[in-house]
Amino acid sequence: MGAAMSLDITGERVEATVQPQRMYTPTILSIRAKSGIVEVHCNDEQLAEIEFAIRQHFEKIKYPESPEPTVQDVGLEYSVKEEIA
Repeated sequence: MGAAMSLDITGERVEATVQPQRMYTPTILSIRAKSGIVEVHCNDEQLAEIEFAIRQHFEKIKYPESPEPTVQDVGLEYSVKEEIA
């Protein structure tokens, strides 16, 4: 079964919950906002993948990757230091 759903909840209050696996139901990730509710039925490994993707997103925001300095950048920095000295 395949489905695609898009729900814009930008600016809305969000409530996210995880219902643990039970006898007849899998783990359920539930995201509730004023616009609607999205429920993702998954196993714990899939839930861990979702969690990993979210953590990666926030790590990139906190610690953006700085580009490697090029030879020109190093030369420019060196010439600026020479002029100051």
